[in-house]
Parts: sequence; structure tokens; C-alpha cells
Amino acid sequence: MATEQSIVAVIRAARPSFRNRHDKVAFAVHAAFLSSGYVLNSTGASALRDDALASAPAFEVGIENWNEVEDHYAFVYSNPEEGSKRVIVKCLALNNQLAVDVLEEGSSEPLHLKINVDEFVEDKQTTDFGAQFKNLGKLASAINVKLLKKTDGTS
Repeated sequence: MATEQSIVAVIRAARPSFRNRHDKVAFAVHAAFLSSGYVLNSTGASALRDDALASAPAFEVGIENWNEVEDHYAFVYSNPEEGSKRVIVKCLALNNQLAVDVLEEGSSEPLHLKINVDEFVEDKQTTDFGAQFKNLGKLASAINVKLLKKTDGTS
């Protein structure tokens, strides 16, 4: 499961480029999945395609172009610990909210999480990735309970 420390560690290691506050929260969601053992198979426009779960490569990819689509974010993951079953995570920026939908391969029922961006992003501009966020422990807990625990078979 994701923790505040594991999310910050992934963000610091990736050193992503953020355009806005929604980018930061979407990447924190991504970091939670990576720190929970998932492997990134697709991101950006290719992960937004209707056939993204089926067409994503079976190998790990980088984060290039992860935020190339305005107000939309998508990530396709596999989890080697769970038989490499794929999961797609799609996020949509709506005012000060980030709506997160997760669909596991073989499922027809998506999981949902609505995140108030203002609750988790600091206003200050800094190169310290950890200082750009607040309440990450609370965000990690919400992601764990609403999404990760329900996709890893422990719900």
C-alpha cells in the first residue's frame, strides 16, 4: 500500500514536470500505484484510447507525455504480484476536483475517487517536490482504501 513517504519518493525519483495543480495530484495518484507494486505500461494519449487495456505493451514504459492531454490523465498498469492483470486509471480535472476512475481488466464496474485538489497541493513554488504537497498521508489513505485495496484482491 502507498504511504506519504513512498509517494514522495516516487515523485522525487521521477522529477516530473507539472503544468498545474491537477498535474500534481494526478501524478501523486500515479506514484501511489507505482509504490504499491504496479508497473506502468502506457500513459498519456495512448492510455486514453478505448482499447488501452488491450493494446498497452506488456513491458514497462517511462512517464514521457503523461500530461500531454489538457485536463485528462491516463495510466495503464500491470501488477506482477497479481498475475500481471492490467488496471487502467483515468483522471479528469473538474474545477478544483480531480475525478479518478479505475477499471481492472475483466471487470465492468469502475472504482471512483473524487479528490479536492486544494486539500493536497501547496500554493508555494519550490523545487522541493515534497514541499509542493500537503496532507499526502490522507491522500495515500484514500487511494489505498478506495482504489488499491479493491484492485489487489485484498478488499
